[in-house]
Amino acid sequence: MSRSIRPVTDAAGAARLYDEIIEPSFPPTERVSRDEFVAAAASGTFEVLAARDGDGYLGAVVGGRHGAAYLVHWLAVGGGRRGGGTGSALVTAGVQRWLSQPGVRAVLAEIERPGLFAAHPQYGDPARRLAFYQRRGAAVLDLPYYQPAVAAGAPRVRNLLLAVLAARDPAPPPRVLTPEETAAVRSLLLATMGPAEAGDAETARVYAALDAPAGLRLLPLAEHARVPLLDPPEAG
Repeated sequence: MSRSIRPVTDAAGAARLYDEIIEPSFPPTERVSRDEFVAAAASGTFEVLAARDGDGYLGAVVGGRHGAAYLVHWLAVGGGRRGGGTGSALVTAGVQRWLSQPGVRAVLAEIERPGLFAAHPQYGDPARRLAFYQRRGAAVLDLPYYQPAVAAGAPRVRNLLLAVLAARDPAPPPRVLTPEETAAVRSLLLATMGPAEAGDAETARVYAALDAPAGLRLLPLAEHARVPLLDPPEAG
């Protein structure tokens, strides 16, 4: 297989990528509309890197900068191409591109928790996805988290993990984030979920963890079960 990874900024390419890779790989609650995706790719709001084999798309990683942090919005490989190294190549390309930009402190991603999110024949297996990121050395922030609604009327996707794929500071977990890293996470949260409004206890919990007096801890991804839930299990 001859694989190349290049940016996608033209509307036709972004539309085709959405149809072939993004839409089949994520449920409606975890993706924007086709028109929004194409417009964001063309404007640079989304930075889209696609893996190709000739004229065919193998997969894509899509990131967006929010202050001093990049968030991987989507990473997907076409169903028939999984397990061939394309996902790893896309993550490597994205991290190298984004972490090298001036002022960027970390590249983060949202990951479903195994056990809370079931495997799906089309959208994949959260346990395998977590193992993929674990092999790549990702760490997890010790704070409850939700994916903000992707569109008006759409629900929040609660109890995701917010993982750090790479950081400018190479110190491994477990450790406390540096002040610069904490500021980067804050810039990401403010840009995506906004400040905690009155009556929004979930968002208040996220910021309370960010502002913990002892600092926000970065844990090995293997210890993700220690990360608190927004919706604790009901007592039996």
